[in-house]
Amino acid sequence: MKRKWVAVFLAVFLGGFGVHRFYLRQPEMGILYLIIHFWLRFFLSFGVPVSRILGWVDAYRYLMMDEAEFDRKYNSQNFRDRYGNRRQSPQKSSSRYIVIEDETNNQRPKKSGNYNQRKEGESFKLAGIKKLKNYEIEEAIVEFTKSIEINPSDPITHFHLACAYSIEERALDAYKHLDQAVAMGFKDFGKIHSHEALAYIRIMSPYEKFKNNQFRLNSDIYREIEQEQNKILESIREQKDKIRVATTGGMYGQLLQEKIKDEFK
Repeated sequence: MKRKWVAVFLAVFLGGFGVHRFYLRQPEMGILYLIIHFWLRFFLSFGVPVSRILGWVDAYRYLMMDEAEFDRKYNSQNFRDRYGNRRQSPQKSSSRYIVIEDETNNQRPKKSGNYNQRKEGESFKLAGIKKLKNYEIEEAIVEFTKSIEINPSDPITHFHLACAYSIEERALDAYKHLDQAVAMGFKDFGKIHSHEALAYIRIMSPYEKFKNNQFRLNSDIYREIEQEQNKILESIREQKDKIRVATTGGMYGQLLQEKIKDEFK
């Protein structure tokens, strides 16, 4: 587990030697910093501290990152170095829209009911993940809902169901299931903050409060989400009304059409 403040400290005081890069599992960049440092010292008498300046730049960059972003870059199992080399290669996905990872190996649901029921709930969850990958959103919601009815304490199912609701722009339902996922042990906050399927709920103004509250709902956040969702729905209705009036020629056109219909009765 790499710590942001350790990386900042090393970059400030030992950045010229690339120590912070070695600490963050980037040995290629660390060696490059050493080459720059000793090459300039050997060939240039005035010894321009280029690598030290680069270290300070790195320290500032780390300092500006929030903890979730730092963890996502340097503590993630999918971490890549500066050259794009993956430290651990995840399974390839053929998803056409989003990549939903099956995290059942990392976070297992709490045991509930008998073995056959749990197995059935797991099969519904896997079916839902497959449909979500294929962008069959309504069908995925049905599968996840069936899984939760059997295994209501599975955080992974709640997370995927939140993704499906977010794609469908059902913000309140998405927030509810994210709240339940976190309450039941979902800890990958970086995924909530970056997952493509959750983009819709992240653009809503209550999201920052939700994030600052450790991705948990309270009455104020719930009320703000509900109000904003109602405003969005009202705006959509107004747009539909404008389109309907425009396509029928306004009120005069509507009255004329009604009169014509009466004459043919």
